[in-house]
Amino acid sequence: MRWDYGKVYQYIRKSKGLTQEEVCQDVFARSTLARIESGKVIPQFDTMMFLLRQIDMGLDEFEYICNYYQPNQRQTIINQLSNLSGISLTSDLEKLVSLCDEYLQKEHDTPIERIYKILKVNLLLGKSQDFFTNPQLNQITQDIWNEIEKQDVWYFNDLKLLSTILYHFSFENIEINTQKILENLKKYSDYRETNYYQFSILMNLSTIYLRNYRIKEAKAIALWALEIAQKLKRFDCLGFAQVRLGICQKDEEMIKKGVALLKLTEENHLVASLENEIEQYYQP
Repeated sequence: MRWDYGKVYQYIRKSKGLTQEEVCQDVFARSTLARIESGKVIPQFDTMMFLLRQIDMGLDEFEYICNYYQPNQRQTIINQLSNLSGISLTSDLEKLVSLCDEYLQKEHDTPIERIYKILKVNLLLGKSQDFFTNPQLNQITQDIWNEIEKQDVWYFNDLKLLSTILYHFSFENIEINTQKILENLKKYSDYRETNYYQFSILMNLSTIYLRNYRIKEAKAIALWALEIAQKLKRFDCLGFAQVRLGICQKDEEMIKKGVALLKLTEENHLVASLENEIEQYYQP
């Protein structure tokens, strides 16, 4: 990782054909930028954000370039976590757990520690298939919950982490916290590229309510998820939401429409799971 980010900034600015005067305009003196680029001054956060806006670049991309066009170890963990699916192979989970372990031996990083715990939960659950009688699983999940519960506000990464362990809590606990989850989730409706994660969280909640035969709540949450799926314009998300709503609304045509979309995208595992759901919960 390059820490002479003033030099990196200078390189990007020049490669875009921008002068120091064009970047600074009348916000601050050109000499200030010259000192930043030479490494003599460490810019304040708001100054750095202004400078990045002036070269049309986000903080994540700038960090990526500072790391020689490679994600750093922390970002690699986050990227790989994002790419995992509900049917990820045990070997993929084990590799990511190992990567977290290696990183945490060198760094103190609370978010990665949370990810590490969640990965271990999924690994143990995949091997035992029995959460409630596994004390190690129970303890790890409870530790994660204890950390998140004490916060007055849940931010987006908290909600993403919480979503991964929702299935491991009692329905009573979920019911108590659903409103807090939904209220905090609404705050991020216009926050950059978060629609897919919002959809995932909502569908997880809807699934839990459906499995507890709370059809009215499952439907309301799935309706919100459908709105997000329509914004995403992803057939897999649209199909999933339509099947769920069809079940809740006793709408056979909507179910067929959703299943057809999922088959079109070759989401065979999801289709099989939803067909079981239809058989169990759909009552025309």
